[in-house]
Amino acid sequence: MNHKLMEILYTAHQKLKDARVEESRLEAEILAAHVLKCERHDLYLKDNLVMNIHEENIFFNMLERRCAGEPIQYIIGSKEFMGLLFEVDDRVLIPRCDTEILVETALELLPSDREVFIADIGTGSGAIAVSIAYYMPNAQVFAIDIDEGALCVAKKNANIHGVNDRIQFLKGNMFEPFNIEHKSKFDAILSNPPYIPTNDIDTLSVQVRDHEPQIALDGGKDGLLFYRRMVSEAHTFIREKGFIGFEVGYNQASHVCNMLQNMGVYTCVYCVKDLSGIDRVVVART
Repeated sequence: MNHKLMEILYTAHQKLKDARVEESRLEAEILAAHVLKCERHDLYLKDNLVMNIHEENIFFNMLERRCAGEPIQYIIGSKEFMGLLFEVDDRVLIPRCDTEILVETALELLPSDREVFIADIGTGSGAIAVSIAYYMPNAQVFAIDIDEGALCVAKKNANIHGVNDRIQFLKGNMFEPFNIEHKSKFDAILSNPPYIPTNDIDTLSVQVRDHEPQIALDGGKDGLLFYRRMVSEAHTFIREKGFIGFEVGYNQASHVCNMLQNMGVYTCVYCVKDLSGIDRVVVART
């Protein structure tokens, strides 16, 4: 075991701890493994691992960025989602585990015996669209985002995972890119829209508030702005026996369910809980 590497890890752990990073030891190891291009366990198992001066400079530069509050996912440039590694930077929201529930729910509901069409509204990094296309070879996905930078990241992730031939990337505000040919086309419309109430943005952690794109966070005065518009327009584009699936914020599920039920076009509206027992996904079937 290289003692100098252990000293570097110890120093990093203490600096991160002093900066109030919760998983300080883990994050020190993640940064070191990233710089050395190895697995975390290799830091302790391989005697020949050592950082040269250039690697040390890179490591401590990354460490200072993390101590200043920049998310580690942006620093190393990636985040795992649905068992796949996605490239991320500050043009896109970092994929969360909660969103995996939306993808898993969709995969369970979508038929596997025919070609299916899915729309991902506000695709961001492409986590939802790419995961659906990756795990469903029979899926054709339309990924929409208002931001060109986000679409660039999503396209890169589609290329990385070999599904770019089954995803169409469209720039626009929610349903704007759709036209008459998209009417009643989709088996599923999925979205993880911005849902943080505007006045709550300042209460978020530094790494979220100051680094992740606000356009992907701010859901208007009550956090429900984007749900209202999508609920009012989505049914036009969903085929018979299709469904819409939303990720929702804390205490928002009942409001979104009521919106969907009041439309009078859905035969079944229900919630799916996250691992903490909170209603995290709302599904409405036509």
